[in-house]
Amino acid sequence: MSRNYTKFIFILLPAIAMMLGWGLRGHIGGGPFGAMIPGAMVALSICLLLKLPASVTSMVVVFGVFGIGLGGEMTYGQTLGFLRNPETVWWGTAGTTLKGAVWGLLGGTVFSLGFLFHRVPKKVIINGLLLMLAGFFLGFKLVNEPMLLYFSDPAKPRPESWAALLFGAVVLLGFLRYRIDLPDFKLVLRFALYGLVGGGLGFGLGGFWMVLGSHLPDVLFRNWWKAMEFTFGFLLGGALGLAAWKSRFAIKNYFQKENLAEETEILLVKEFGILLAVALFTHWLWPNLLESFVYAGSVNDGFGLSMIRGIARVLVNFAFYGFIFVLVIMRFPKMAWQIGITLTFCHAAIDLVRDFYPDLNPWAPFTMHFLWVFIMTAVVGLLTVYFSRRENSVINMFLLLIWSCIVVSLLRLVFLSGSLSVSGMSFCEVVCSRFFVDAFFISNAIAVLWIIFNMKKNQKLISE
Repeated sequence: MSRNYTKFIFILLPAIAMMLGWGLRGHIGGGPFGAMIPGAMVALSICLLLKLPASVTSMVVVFGVFGIGLGGEMTYGQTLGFLRNPETVWWGTAGTTLKGAVWGLLGGTVFSLGFLFHRVPKKVIINGLLLMLAGFFLGFKLVNEPMLLYFSDPAKPRPESWAALLFGAVVLLGFLRYRIDLPDFKLVLRFALYGLVGGGLGFGLGGFWMVLGSHLPDVLFRNWWKAMEFTFGFLLGGALGLAAWKSRFAIKNYFQKENLAEETEILLVKEFGILLAVALFTHWLWPNLLESFVYAGSVNDGFGLSMIRGIARVLVNFAFYGFIFVLVIMRFPKMAWQIGITLTFCHAAIDLVRDFYPDLNPWAPFTMHFLWVFIMTAVVGLLTVYFSRRENSVINMFLLLIWSCIVVSLLRLVFLSGSLSVSGMSFCEVVCSRFFVDAFFISNAIAVLWIIFNMKKNQKLISE
């Protein structure tokens, strides 16, 4: 006999997991590739609650890192800066709320496709994602580039992309409305709308920590930015968990054993060869080829060159890399764990090693930078192979991702944060300021593990 988990647990576990992932993202690897961390963690937590098979979970995790990673393309540092000025605080709040809502809308839409991956024809998913990329292009050209609605500093302009993500989400949802069954579309729409609300509230309300921090003396607690990230992750994760709870019966019915096709095993050498090829393409070859061309644009570009740069901008956007990830798992389903776990960790390793070698050209091949990233990623890749072939693989993958990311965080603390001396500090200064972030990470990780192991224990007791 089995028991369904409560609505409270469906909200709490993804909320805490994504809060941890979001904090780690801002600490050990920014940008869209860093945002793969909370995407993987929220996907793993939801799949555990739904008790989905490991083969299904691995696919959902790829769509989780894809969907949540997309929002990392948006710039929001200057938007948060508006919150520190009383004259611009509401404009900054409007910007953070909008960007958070767009992040959740598109993230929830793409994430939900992982639950339909075995049901929807592959060409529908491919065409939908290609149309999403076309929506990105329109959003860039019609809103973001002309700055029709701009939430950064015009005196020091930064390229925004929130409208690109919004257009992409609307186009993808519109396409799916007419190409998949209505019950399936209702599931997608639920995740999209819950993501929109959770992301908007998470970023909009989380930004008020920055407002509070600007009015308090900078004495004990200084990590208002991290408080914002934790709030954003907690509310968005909880919203996606609630969407999963409301869709739990439909999702479980999708994955009855008789509905699942057998997956073809893949040789270890081939698995690592594909992983290496995807990692090199994503983090070295493709950006090295296109990024300099994209960002060399100027107001003097003619119409044709401007259009070409716009297309190239979409092709160096994380959306294109996520599209590549989906193509890979369509052809090689067994690669899903490597993309969802190992490739997620890879960027954290890249960011860490870049900070160790700040003067090293990141595009130069076969350097110490490359060597250390290769070694760290290979270790996680080998552990992914080992745990993916054992019992309780989903829990073990969750543990692997959590603690490998926390190890990177602790390496930053030990080697890159200056002296670890606490001489002359009070206990409160040590806990609330000096080591607050890493202590919070470890506390969150323990909370996630406690919930998971209690779920596992209670399930065993019921089945016995």
